[in-house]
Amino acid sequence: MKLSEPGLVCAATADELQTFGLAGAEVVEADRLWRIREGYAAVTGVGIPVTLLRLIPWLESLKPAWLLNIGIAGAYPDSGFNIGDVTVGVSEVFADIGMELPNEEAFTPLAKTPFADPLLQTPLALEIPDWVRESEAPLRVRLGRGATVNSCTGRAGTGLLRRELFGADFESMEGAALALAATVRRIPMFEVRSISNIASDRDMRPENIQAALRSLRTFWEARRSQLS
Repeated sequence: MKLSEPGLVCAATADELQTFGLAGAEVVEADRLWRIREGYAAVTGVGIPVTLLRLIPWLESLKPAWLLNIGIAGAYPDSGFNIGDVTVGVSEVFADIGMELPNEEAFTPLAKTPFADPLLQTPLALEIPDWVRESEAPLRVRLGRGATVNSCTGRAGTGLLRRELFGADFESMEGAALALAATVRRIPMFEVRSISNIASDRDMRPENIQAALRSLRTFWEARRSQLS
């Protein structure tokens, strides 16, 4: 992964992107795209559709050598993650594309059907920079498997089912969209997220979101120099 070459740092929202640091960044597109010392930083918007809609033209015009996705995420029950932990993704999968079955809590992922595109039959592998290490202090950092959804988990049964089906540790609404685009274009991608909630019975207290954003900011204050 040639991090010495210009890359593209993406987040779904401005608050998430600000944890990376935009001081002194040059505005390229108002409220959307900036030039930074590592290349570019961008706000994609929330969700798979707008992420792909905005990302693909940027990949065409900016031609980044690598892609970084940052933001907050929900941790699945029994994943071992806590609020404020940082997770570095090892893979991503689309976790709610498939068929619902009539029995309770039943779902068949598209990947398990014979007509699934080969790109979606297995999780999309992500890069893990050699400077990333799991740690307990000063910030708890863990490797984890990501799941990307159109509808965030709001019930315990959904969180447990998604973890069982995909072996995932955390969920977001954008990760696999970026991973898919990066895979097709053969661009190395890595993902760093901080846990803002447990993906079970819905609990999105503002203080937990702020704790996750603080952790992500702390991570990049210590690690951003590794990207350039």
